[in-house]
Amino acid sequence: MVLIAIFSNDNSSKIKKRFQGFILICLLLATILPWSVFSPVPELIKPQGDYKVGTRIFRWIDNSRSEQITSDLNDKRNVVVQAWYPTEENTKGPHSDYLDGLDNLPEKIGILPGWIFDHYEKINTHGILNAPIAKTKNEWPVIIFLTGNVASRAFYTSLVAGLASHGYVVLAIDHPYEAMITQLANGKIVTTVEKHLNDDPDLTKFMIARLELRIADIRFVLNQIGNLNANTDSFFLSLDQNRIGITGHSLGGATAAAAMAYDSRIKAAANIDGTLYGELPKPTTIKPYLLIESKKEGVDRYLRYEKGNQQLFQQFGGGYRYEIPEADHYSFTDAPFLLAPPARFLVSSFSEFGHIPTKTQYATIDILHAFFNGTLNNKFTDLDSVAGRYKGIIRKPVY
Repeated sequence: MVLIAIFSNDNSSKIKKRFQGFILICLLLATILPWSVFSPVPELIKPQGDYKVGTRIFRWIDNSRSEQITSDLNDKRNVVVQAWYPTEENTKGPHSDYLDGLDNLPEKIGILPGWIFDHYEKINTHGILNAPIAKTKNEWPVIIFLTGNVASRAFYTSLVAGLASHGYVVLAIDHPYEAMITQLANGKIVTTVEKHLNDDPDLTKFMIARLELRIADIRFVLNQIGNLNANTDSFFLSLDQNRIGITGHSLGGATAAAAMAYDSRIKAAANIDGTLYGELPKPTTIKPYLLIESKKEGVDRYLRYEKGNQQLFQQFGGGYRYEIPEADHYSFTDAPFLLAPPARFLVSSFSEFGHIPTKTQYATIDILHAFFNGTLNNKFTDLDSVAGRYKGIIRKPVY
């Protein structure tokens, strides 16, 4: 179970958000019972690439930055990264836990009671915990993955594991005190903390500040994996510092694109259904940019979304844009798989939630793989032909 409202693309009204949140809470609580009847353990989609998948978790502390959200000035900024990567075919071992802190969850996670997540340790993440990275290549291309607003990295496990199976080291980042639940380096479990300003009715200032904090986290991660002199872990020697891409969903997708605009180490960016907040630097070079999106009904609602993505296409000199008409904003996440089919149908009947998640996930992984394989590995594939494998996907103009 996951709070649907955390991935919202529209911050136009606090009252509207609260009302929608109340309705969704009622729907979500009404769907708890079907799990005990139909499917007590959620099933994620299986990776379809050539490689078996391993995973490791890094809990880093940036001593150069104080934590802005806590009141203790001595607290340093934590950044949590889960790596998903190719491992050897004969590797065996337990799969990773789906969610941070499963053995020590707080009583409430967001608005949800912690006990809802009790059975999540049984979810097969398809990632073997602490597996060795495959030696079939000396260096692997890197893709940084960013979550939606308030979302934890866990809720993109299907997507990132699937992408890793195609031959990438995917670094999924959790942003502490934004993510709904995260375990810090000292073992402390922290949840979302939000402080809204009175003069910020549409939350624009708040979202700009959040995006800027995320970009600082990304730069820290890039510094960490690039500082080979300080890294004693041989894992990082297998990462190709010259082949780094970035992608993400919702706010994470827009942050990914903004991060590429600010950091030359990032060679290509893909935005999945994300709305941009804030300004971009003056363009200096053309870079590969991809937008994958769900169908946007109601032009007025998506004015900020459209304006922001037009800025991004202009920033990078064009790019690719594909719409999955049957998908909605949540189809790109694991959220639909965390509900039993009857519950999923009920929620999707009353809200934007998880239509055709399996098709959307596989299509998104395939398009991302083709895009990054071309931009990072120089193995270019016609993206239209890849998208064309899935009925209904539309190539849209970028201007």
